[in-house]
Amino acid sequence: MSTNGASASKTLDAIKTLGFTHILMIPDSESDRLYRAIGSDPAISLITPTREGESMAIAAGLWTGGKKPLVIIQNTGLFEAGDALRGCGLGPKVPLRLMIGWRGYSGAVSGTGVIDSAYTYTEPILNGWGIPFWRILNDEDLPALGQMDRTAEETEMPAAVVTGYAFRD
Repeated sequence: MSTNGASASKTLDAIKTLGFTHILMIPDSESDRLYRAIGSDPAISLITPTREGESMAIAAGLWTGGKKPLVIIQNTGLFEAGDALRGCGLGPKVPLRLMIGWRGYSGAVSGTGVIDSAYTYTEPILNGWGIPFWRILNDEDLPALGQMDRTAEETEMPAAVVTGYAFRD
């Protein structure tokens, strides 16, 4: 089995290979390495919204304008952005692509206890909203980004990948 967490550089390579033009991201402790990798790459535009809900609206606008954005947020940010996701993605059928950091995952699966109740609600909320999702727990799971991207394109609806561990160098 491979190391927990995906490599930030390999994740960025996968994002670029899929043709994403913009990344909307509010960095957190688990995504910091990916944030730094994206910020240092001139080939992709990084947008740092003030709130997660704002990232949904900006991504919908970019998609409407012919761009291909990826929203990277933590699960708690997903919860905050729920109404914007409904109004800018689910309702109007905009294929928002989401990468969601699964805060609380590593503590829950290691048996050290759930670090944050956000762990408990992440999958049920995605299921309740009808958003298909795949897990990225290490580099071998990175093809899930392509599955998510194709599903969003084919259904014209939001789709997500959920990352269970912090990104590594």
